[in-house]
Amino acid sequence: MELRWRRRLAGVLVALALLVSFSSVAGASELVLMATTDIHANIYPWDYYGNRPDESVGLAKIYTLVKQIRAEHPNTLLVDDGDLIQGSPLASYLVNVKPPDLGEVHPIIDVLNRMGFDAAAIGNHEFNFGLPYAENVFAGAAFPILSANVYEPGTREPHFTPYVILERSLDGKPIKIGLIGFTPPQIMVWDRGNLTGKVEAGSIVDAARRFVPDMKAQGADLIVALAHTGAYPGASTAPGALAENAAFALAQTVPGIDVIVVGHSHQEIPGKGLPDHPDGQVNGVQLVQPSFWGKALGVVTLDLEAGSDGWRVTAKKAELLPVKEVQPAPEVVAWARPVHEATVAYVTSPIGETLVPISSRASQLTDTAVIQLINDVQRQYVQEHLKGTEYERLPVLSAAAPFKSGYGGETDFTDIPSGGVTIGDVASMYIYDNTLKAIKVTGADLKAWLEHASRKFNQISPGHGDQPLFTSWPGYNFDQIDGIGYRIDATQPEGQRIVDLTFQGRPVAPDQAFVLATNNYRADGGGGFPATGEKAQVVFDPQIASRQLIVEAISRAGTINPTPDHNWSLVPNYLDHPQAAYVYPLVDRGIYVGDLQGRLALDAPLTRGVWAGMVKRGLGLDLAVDQPGAPVTAADAARDLGGYVGDELLAGDADQTLTQADAAQLLAGILAAQSVLVGR
Repeated sequence: MELRWRRRLAGVLVALALLVSFSSVAGASELVLMATTDIHANIYPWDYYGNRPDESVGLAKIYTLVKQIRAEHPNTLLVDDGDLIQGSPLASYLVNVKPPDLGEVHPIIDVLNRMGFDAAAIGNHEFNFGLPYAENVFAGAAFPILSANVYEPGTREPHFTPYVILERSLDGKPIKIGLIGFTPPQIMVWDRGNLTGKVEAGSIVDAARRFVPDMKAQGADLIVALAHTGAYPGASTAPGALAENAAFALAQTVPGIDVIVVGHSHQEIPGKGLPDHPDGQVNGVQLVQPSFWGKALGVVTLDLEAGSDGWRVTAKKAELLPVKEVQPAPEVVAWARPVHEATVAYVTSPIGETLVPISSRASQLTDTAVIQLINDVQRQYVQEHLKGTEYERLPVLSAAAPFKSGYGGETDFTDIPSGGVTIGDVASMYIYDNTLKAIKVTGADLKAWLEHASRKFNQISPGHGDQPLFTSWPGYNFDQIDGIGYRIDATQPEGQRIVDLTFQGRPVAPDQAFVLATNNYRADGGGGFPATGEKAQVVFDPQIASRQLIVEAISRAGTINPTPDHNWSLVPNYLDHPQAAYVYPLVDRGIYVGDLQGRLALDAPLTRGVWAGMVKRGLGLDLAVDQPGAPVTAADAARDLGGYVGDELLAGDADQTLTQADAAQLLAGILAAQSVLVGR
């Protein structure tokens, strides 16, 4: 049953052996492995959502580092760990506007070919556009594309090439380097509609136990696992045999692996992705995870010693090289210029106007315009298309989550000012390539669904001072359901936080039936929500891109005013401060948002930037808060409405005399006097 992939492997081995060999340098015994992961189609250092440079990302910058290392070290490898072709407007353009023709080399693969990649693993997002699209993309690669745990249906014959053994020379002596790839088995959940009946996926660890001994038997001196999987199980869909994040288990339980390139979880190793192992080594195995979007190049330096029985690793070290201060390689800029410029033209295409700013900055604390807009579009589309069906009398609800919620830093938010709306703006609201799906749920399912989503919050202990509200639960799993009312009590343990769950003012009964509009990722089981996956009762599956529905809705309307209905809120008991009563209404209206950990820090000094941001959101100012004059403009606006904050906010070197709680109390008073905000 394995003849198919072994024939492919033989061809790859011959080609690689003929094309490439290490330079022989007298006395050299060093091999440098360079790695990228989770590039998500970021070639240029460019933010397509904001249509501006982003100096912290991109393969163009990665290649500058690669060239430097190749110039300094004669013996190198360059590998990628998956999630290459999805995740940015450029990727979406290459799917929705100008997909590569059959046999045409995908622009991202073309860049990797020119950069001289030696191999790549297959990530989960490679399947978002269907198996035929992915396989057409892979066919253009001049390097092997690997996955050892994706199989032909009903068999354990690998669908893709599971591993390769590169035959190179080091110091004039032959060395065999084995590279093996792994993919999260949850692809069969997340892309159920694209993959069911076409492939199957199994345990990463089981596949490693099967193939690593084979690689050793074929003479591999060194084995590198390209594992598109996080280090720790954490909040994985299945932390057991089918663990989503299995790199730590690979290192601990599968003998023979020397290096694991980790991916998927967008972490940094060495670093915060493996805090208990500061050097990134587990059980003698070197792990490296170079962030995401091309923010860093992972570099593993291996010292090797030749013996009568082959080579052995005598020392290993990993480091990450950030690209922020690196100049982009002009070659990559030139190679990708046509698709970059076409993407910019695409995302800047106007489709309508918004009367209000659309931001996700407060979307983990309260209902916001961005979530309201997504839910309104989904709900209305499903309602319209269920007419005349057996489900037309069921209430239609909608679930959406804040996809850009600060995980990538202070700029990782949707921030659309009032005025013109472009396709790129919609891509910023809805960054994933999901499709609309609707399922039938009960009141009990809704309660369980919301309890699951509320894992976003730490359990707050009243009377214990300022505490961060947010856990590491990702924003894209913090579903907010529109069409019902509810509150979240963050002082309660997980599973007991949803209170006052109502529909049209009445308590929701456990057996009450609803239709819930969501997306294919969620309905198919992504995130492990109740009533999804194999248990889902799908009532509507139009196979229409969620993002495209939003584009069409705005285009039809011309002008939109997505005002949040505040159907949900946090129970006002999570702050331990005498001025909390003034702060809660500002949080509920998205005016006071705290930091990225959900820490509100009410006793902290009021900074000029915080004040400008609060006044901007509270008074609806069209104000760029990072500009030098923003605090002055904000202070003037507050004065005009009867508030005064003191000259200390207008002088850069003056002592701060106000706290953030003082500012909240002041602003709450101003807004209440203007009938903008009603206090509790």
